[in-house]
Amino acid sequence: MKNNKRKNILICPLNWGAGHATRVQVIAWELRKRGYKIYIAAPRSLHETFDKAVYDELITLRSPSVYYPGFTPLYIAVMFQMPVLLVAFFADRLRLPGIIRKYGIDLVISDNRFGLWSRGAYSIYITHQLRVALPRGLGFVETLVSAVHRSVAGRYDECWVPDFPGENNLSGMLSHDCRMPSNTKYIGPLSRFYKLDVPIKNRPLGGGVHDFGFLPSQFTLALLSGPEPQRTIFENIITLQKDKLPGKLIIVAGTPGDNKQTADDDILRYSWLDGAALKQLMEQADLIICRSGYSTIMDLFYTGKTSLLVPTPGQPEQEYLACYLAERYNFTTITQRQLARHGDIPAVNDNIQWPGIDKNLLDKALDQLLRKLP
Repeated sequence: MKNNKRKNILICPLNWGAGHATRVQVIAWELRKRGYKIYIAAPRSLHETFDKAVYDELITLRSPSVYYPGFTPLYIAVMFQMPVLLVAFFADRLRLPGIIRKYGIDLVISDNRFGLWSRGAYSIYITHQLRVALPRGLGFVETLVSAVHRSVAGRYDECWVPDFPGENNLSGMLSHDCRMPSNTKYIGPLSRFYKLDVPIKNRPLGGGVHDFGFLPSQFTLALLSGPEPQRTIFENIITLQKDKLPGKLIIVAGTPGDNKQTADDDILRYSWLDGAALKQLMEQADLIICRSGYSTIMDLFYTGKTSLLVPTPGQPEQEYLACYLAERYNFTTITQRQLARHGDIPAVNDNIQWPGIDKNLLDKALDQLLRKLP
């Protein structure tokens, strides 16, 4: 559906690793394809993650990144950083009206940035976690935090969940079988591989901004994600285990803006890859080792691949998702502590049955949305 009068759309991802920034590009790309002008507002550290084909202009919108102490559970670390996050929430509330006026914004799409709803523009909130996962024994706190999060989502005109409705879904209880805001819609999984429909196999790696020659005949792919210092801790553990992994070890660090490539006889390391190159690596890898963050899971879904899931320690959401995917889709999961013990790497089950890809959910949500814009 193409608009007759060009509208201006503002898209704002959460500053928590690159996953939120990469997945919103699907929506940006679809809206720009329909003829809308796309502004993406994000901290400067995320600007390198955005494909120039999906936006008209980048806006620097500062926000704090979450710091994750190496030996403190994430939910405790977030509690200590809550004053900073609250300041960021109110800063977004104060800055948004000025951005709407300056750029003539008609629609605001926020991926988990809490404070970006407005009476001056139609507003959409994206989240996969309407039920916030906390450790066992904190059930009362989990109920309270989830209620607050749903209340925030309910302030927007619509709440979009990047997953499928029904039993064949990717997020389990995080966005199913729980209380939903009345404005909730399921739009299907989001991944930057969404627009890469044609498989890229058996040719030199690259074709985007990278061109690195032919892939080794056998290799293990390690995908790093999430906040420091756990990202580096995870990389160091995998590197120490490289002799037990099939073939050459290829590491994608997930740090945009770095654009470094290093190589030795056993390890090839890329700081960042464009979507086409990363998709090819994932499709051809003999083994993928990665975190069980939801953006990574959606990327796996779009490649049809399985992986060895290693949830970030102390992050209940990832611990739950790893167990859920193991039970639902026969994934293999291992704790970081077990991986670091230098035991055998568990065999990964390649016989998985992902749900079928259905792009109609997003198309339908976008078409319904665009009919509502003034």
